[in-house]
Amino acid sequence: MKALIRKGTADCFTVRIPPSKSLSHRALIVSALAEGSSKIIHPADNQDMKATIRCLRQLGALIHEEDDHCIVEGTGGKDLYDGSLIDCSESGSTLRFLIPVFAMTGKPCLFSGQGRLMDRPLDVYADLFGKQSLPFEMKDRILHLQGPLSPGEFSLRGDISSQFITGLLLTLPLLSGDSVIRITEPYESRSYVALTEDVLQDAGIVFHDHGLMIEIPGGQKYHGRTYTVDGDDSQAAFFLCLACLTHQTADVLSLRHDSHQPDHKIIDILRTMGARINEIEGGYRIIPHELHGCEIDLSDCPDLGPVLFALAAAAEGTTVFVNAGRLRFKESDRIAAMEEELRKLGCDISSDETTVTVHGGAKLHGTQLNGHRDHRVVMSLSVLGASMQEPVEITGCEAADKSYPGFLEDLRSAGAEVTLYD
Repeated sequence: MKALIRKGTADCFTVRIPPSKSLSHRALIVSALAEGSSKIIHPADNQDMKATIRCLRQLGALIHEEDDHCIVEGTGGKDLYDGSLIDCSESGSTLRFLIPVFAMTGKPCLFSGQGRLMDRPLDVYADLFGKQSLPFEMKDRILHLQGPLSPGEFSLRGDISSQFITGLLLTLPLLSGDSVIRITEPYESRSYVALTEDVLQDAGIVFHDHGLMIEIPGGQKYHGRTYTVDGDDSQAAFFLCLACLTHQTADVLSLRHDSHQPDHKIIDILRTMGARINEIEGGYRIIPHELHGCEIDLSDCPDLGPVLFALAAAAEGTTVFVNAGRLRFKESDRIAAMEEELRKLGCDISSDETTVTVHGGAKLHGTQLNGHRDHRVVMSLSVLGASMQEPVEITGCEAADKSYPGFLEDLRSAGAEVTLYD
C-alpha cells in the first residue's frame, strides 16, 4: 500500500497516544507465568502484541481479550507447551523475551519469524546455551533449542540489546537456584532493564540490582495482579516531532510526566533542540519554536533514532547522533534506510557504523519514498512529509501497523492530508 502525504492547514491538534508496547509485552509475559489471574488494562493492540499473545497461549496461558483490557489466567509454572512451532512474526521483543521462557519447559522448541527477524543477532543466547551444553541452532530460518537453562552466573555485554537481559530476568526467578547476571560496560539501554524490573517488582519478584551485577534469588513465583498500561513514549515521539516540524501548537496526551520508559527522553532531547514543551494534565503541550542541531546520544533510546533523523533534517545547523549502531539490526538497517530516503528529499546526511550526522536546513522536495518494511521508518518519513511544502509518496506504509495500527488516522487528525491507494 502507498500513502500520499501532504502538509495540512491546521494550526493546532490534539492526539491521544496508544498504550506502551514495551510495557504490554512485559505485563503479558509476567501474567502468563503467574499463579492465578491478572488483568491488564489498556494493553497495546498491534501486530507485535498479537504475536506475543499467540505465543503465550502456546505456552498454556489463557488470555481473554476484551475492548479495553484482557484477563490472563497464568500457568503458575505448569508445563503446558505442546511442542508446536512458535511464530514470533516480526517481533524482536517476542522472540528474545520468550526464548529462555519456553526453554524452561525442557522440551525441544522451534521458533520462527517473518521479515528480517531470524537474521537479527541471537549470539548472546547461542553462547549461554552453548556454555551449558544445550542445543541452540538455526536451520533453514527455524531456531531449534532445548533447555532449561540452569541457574548460576551469566555474563553479558552491556552494549548488546537489553532484550537478552530482560529475557533472563523474566526466567531466572523461576529456576530452582540463585543466579547472577554480570554486565560489562558500556551498559546501554539500562532504562529498558529498569522497565522490566518495575514489572517484576509489581509481580512480587525479589532481586538486587547493583548496577553492573543483578542478583536473582531462585524458587520464586509470579503473582497475578492488575496492570494499567501507560501511553507509549516511543509513539508519542512521532507527534511531538510533528508539532515541532509543522510549527503547530499540539497537546499530546495519555502520557505520564514521571514515565520510566526509555523513550521518555524525547522530551529532554526536544527541549535541548529548542522546543518549548509544557506539562499539562495527562500529557504535554508543544508550542512552536525554531529548532537547532546538537549532539544526541542514542545508547539508551535507539528507537528514537529514525524520527530524530527526520527532525534534524529540518532543524538549523548540524545534529550528530552517537552510539546509534544498534539501529542497523532492527526490522531494517534503520541508519541505511533513513540515509537513503532522506537523501532523496535533499537532506545532507552521512554515517559510519555508530554515528549519524545530519546537516539541517536544506530545502526539501517531494518525491517517492520507500518504507523499507519498517514501521519506524514509515512513520518517521510520514511525519517529515506532513511538514513539507511538496507531497511525498511512501510505499509500504502498512508496515506502521506492526506497532501503531491507527497511526495514519492520527496523522490525519493532526491536520495532514493522507491518501491511501494500492
